[in-house]
Amino acid sequence: MTDAHRRFTISPESLRERSRNIAYGFFLSLGLVLAIYWGNLRFPESFNHALLVSVVLFTAFANLINYVRHRRYLRLARDHWLEVLPDRVRFQSAGTLTELDLNEVAALNVYRRRGRPYLLQVKRRDNRGIRLEGYGDLEGLATALKTLIPAAHVVDRGAQ
Repeated sequence: MTDAHRRFTISPESLRERSRNIAYGFFLSLGLVLAIYWGNLRFPESFNHALLVSVVLFTAFANLINYVRHRRYLRLARDHWLEVLPDRVRFQSAGTLTELDLNEVAALNVYRRRGRPYLLQVKRRDNRGIRLEGYGDLEGLATALKTLIPAAHVVDRGAQ
């Protein structure tokens, strides 16, 4: 494969970071529930049972939704890849192959943190956006897309 035909996949580091974020959310929710419970024991007039029950139900429901969505993302990321071709970008996810013609691209925004890209945003002519993040070689993906999209349509935020 040439550099113009590179395949990019979701990195294991990105998957681990997402899993860590789900765990952090769970522990923050648990901390909130414990704080409300402690307030209910100390100040039952202000922190009544209705507040305690509503916070417990809300955090349990929110964490359950986050966990289900995260498991779905992990399952879909396993066989997901993106391939940059000379005139289009090919995406494969969940057994479905889709293509983006590069003539449809109105802009490419590269967002950087500490000099390294963490997010690529492809804006299409119909004003819809595609967010690319979590790929193993995001710098290589940004470079491959920059060479195929006119320079006037590329905005590299934080480039040095």
